[in-house]
Amino acid sequence: MFQNYLKIAFRALARQKGYSAINIIGLALGISVCALITLYVIDELSYDRSYPNADRIYRVDGDVKFQGRSFLLAVSPPPMAPTMKAEFPEIEDAVRFRTLGAWNFTFENKSLREEKIAFTDPSFINIFSIQTTLGNGVQALTQPFSLLVTEEFAQKFFGNENPIGKSLKGDNEKMYTVGAVMKRLPNNSHIRFEVLISMSSLPDSREGSWGSNNYQSYFLLKNGMKPDAVNAKMPALLRKYFAPVVEKDMHVPYDEFLKKGNYFTYFLFPLTRIHLHSGNKIAEISPNGSMQYVLIFAGVAAFVLLIACVNFMNLSTARAANRAKEVGIRKTLGSQRSQLVAQFMAESSMMVLCALVLALCIVEAVLPAFNDLAGKELSRAALLTPQFLGMTFGLFVLVSLLAGAYPALVLSGFQPVKVLKGDKSSGSKNKSLRSTLVVVQFTASVALVIGTLVIFSQLQFIQNKNLGYNREQILLVDDPSTLADGSALRFKQEIMRLSGVKNTTVSNYLPTGGWRNNSMLFVGKDKQAISTQQWNIDAEYIPTFGMKILQGRSFNAAFAGDSSTVVLNEAAAAQFFGAENPVGKILERQNGETMEQFTVIGVVQNFNYESLRETIQPLVLFYGTPIGGAAIRFNASETASVLAQVESTWKRLKPNAPFEYKFMDDSFREIYKSEQRIGAILGVFTALAIAIACLGLFGLAAFTAEQRTKEIGIRKVLGASVASIIALLSKDFLKLVGIAIVLATPLAYWGMGVWLQDFAYRVELSWWVFASAGAAAVVIAFITVASQAFRAAQANPVQSLRSE
Repeated sequence: MFQNYLKIAFRALARQKGYSAINIIGLALGISVCALITLYVIDELSYDRSYPNADRIYRVDGDVKFQGRSFLLAVSPPPMAPTMKAEFPEIEDAVRFRTLGAWNFTFENKSLREEKIAFTDPSFINIFSIQTTLGNGVQALTQPFSLLVTEEFAQKFFGNENPIGKSLKGDNEKMYTVGAVMKRLPNNSHIRFEVLISMSSLPDSREGSWGSNNYQSYFLLKNGMKPDAVNAKMPALLRKYFAPVVEKDMHVPYDEFLKKGNYFTYFLFPLTRIHLHSGNKIAEISPNGSMQYVLIFAGVAAFVLLIACVNFMNLSTARAANRAKEVGIRKTLGSQRSQLVAQFMAESSMMVLCALVLALCIVEAVLPAFNDLAGKELSRAALLTPQFLGMTFGLFVLVSLLAGAYPALVLSGFQPVKVLKGDKSSGSKNKSLRSTLVVVQFTASVALVIGTLVIFSQLQFIQNKNLGYNREQILLVDDPSTLADGSALRFKQEIMRLSGVKNTTVSNYLPTGGWRNNSMLFVGKDKQAISTQQWNIDAEYIPTFGMKILQGRSFNAAFAGDSSTVVLNEAAAAQFFGAENPVGKILERQNGETMEQFTVIGVVQNFNYESLRETIQPLVLFYGTPIGGAAIRFNASETASVLAQVESTWKRLKPNAPFEYKFMDDSFREIYKSEQRIGAILGVFTALAIAIACLGLFGLAAFTAEQRTKEIGIRKVLGASVASIIALLSKDFLKLVGIAIVLATPLAYWGMGVWLQDFAYRVELSWWVFASAGAAAVVIAFITVASQAFRAAQANPVQSLRSE
């Protein structure tokens, strides 16, 4: 019997090649989109789960509220990890990381820059079950100035030589010895260091200061222990160790500090939730993903698959009348309805299977391009994982049932007496369902179009917003540690003499995002403590970035007294002095046991020095010795010449260090890379969703034109124009698209409003976005339907009437 079902199914597919091709291509596109998104989602959900102890590893995070401002921290004080391990019996082990910026390591005459580098404790090996291939990892992270490196780093530096015992010079001019080599950490982990330096090499790690937060601290709980038990003990720990710091540095009793609404709390956060649920906490080791985006992509996958299944159902039920006589004869000859359902389900399943095979071929072919688009490193081996294979089988069953069950029930439900008499009206009863399904398709498509337009509008808004500084035509020689040995000032002086260079500043602080530690300043007779960002800059910083001084003046290298002055941004001026003129006022900063005084000499216009997700916070600029990377403003017409001259100067001063540079506008765009990727992916998948919906609309329009052949012929004989016939056949479909636009608009308005809440500075949801999406849907639908209507209108009425 099953063999007979297959034969009939093959014949049906072969007899209706166009209908079969539309269905298979539409389903294949829908399934391929769903499969690609599933690979993305599986990868995102798998982050940090490959470690054997993953379910027992936690990071201590901070929740801080101070002077009305709230902060979420991924870092904690240096002594917190060892103190908690010693005092909390629930904790089996603890490890800290102190991340660094990019470093250049030099071996003989070879220099290599590495960005994924950190100091860590030897317990890292045990907690994260690290596999070492050469040397002893625990010893390497115990001995001072010792390195644990990945196989890839060792291969790049030493080739096939044994790296153990080899000494590398770091950017701090100290020598570090390779003590062990480890396998590369997983791609789907937020901890992806290439070089780890023993924590004993860092003096700060042995200090007992509870007043700074700059270490990522991880804990391995004992079997059976719950994080709540540890969290319950944190207030007492902070009162014991942190309260004295508050009382000393802020000159206020700890209980009074708390009564003012301030607090510092710390809590354990699960390792497996960091990537998707930690958000944008201060000082994350690596950029996190977002559960919101995972859900958005999952929704897009569901929408696109639904659109493809709706196509299948629409075209199958629309074609039902053409198979009515076959059903009637088979029922007359004794076929049961269950047998007919089985036959039509077999046809649907065969079509789904063909679409699935084609979809997997598409996925395999486009996977490298998808990796580039999504910033992933998914291999073709991911197509053979149990999760993906299980998903593929589940998708086959789901689509077969979703797309095939209803058409099978409709086709098997024809009454033999009626259809054998030539009554095919049974097929027309499903017109209302087909109309509903078309509305569902275009509702999803229009919502996706609106979402894509809003994302691109926000990205355009970010690109064009006046940030309070000019980021154009600025070259960043961004390697602070390389210039930290005293050559920074000389480098700056030589760059200033180059032709095409307008100005140059050297600073570790660039207004392109990133974490900087807040510090205390004191104001007034009562020495009120205020936490604020504090940057050391040179006299050329403000003019190089084109910032605007609103009151007073900027720093001047000719004034020796400027070393005890500060410039405030507008937010800092308002927080320190309210509406008063701040110029000439005094701020104090604690330096050991003494208090240093600084005079306010100017106020700079607020500028966005963090992501536009954040509001502008108070910032105090100090005049100091230039240390860090160089920012070089140049003439746009002399870009190539300036680059060549800067590189030549660099190589003369630092012959063994690679010349690394980028343009500031590129650095700015890096901040919003995740949004750019989301927009690009959503744009591609939205285009595919519209293409699939139009494919189905094309098939329905062709069927409608075929069913109304006689009517069209009569109308032409009576003098109807081609335009009137096109309008006749198009208006019903365009009504459905109009209903879809009405339904999609509030849905998209709500969804994108939620997404935009993540940005402190954002676009308004303008009417033109919704109007543009609706107009695009109407135009695309009209072109799709009109192409078939035009063919029908052009047909010779004599032929159509003769065939009837």
